[in-house]
Amino acid sequence: MMAGMSASITDFKANPNAVIEQSGGEAVAVLKSNEPCFYAVPPKLFEAMTEAMEDLALLMQANARLNDGKEPVEVNLDDL
Repeated sequence: MMAGMSASITDFKANPNAVIEQSGGEAVAVLKSNEPCFYAVPPKLFEAMTEAMEDLALLMQANARLNDGKEPVEVNLDDL
């Protein structure tokens, strides 16, 4: 399970806001028959996850450009 907190689907359906508030900003594994059914993620955590994925995509793009065999060009940021 990829969450520090879990809740039954019955408890989650009864009051999803309370479950999210009790999680302290972390993801909640919602269980059906004691198996994770889905994860509920608070908005701030979702935004952080999205930003991390965007940063990773940019890093991969930068690494691909650095390793494309072309000669790097030195640039002064003040000249831009």
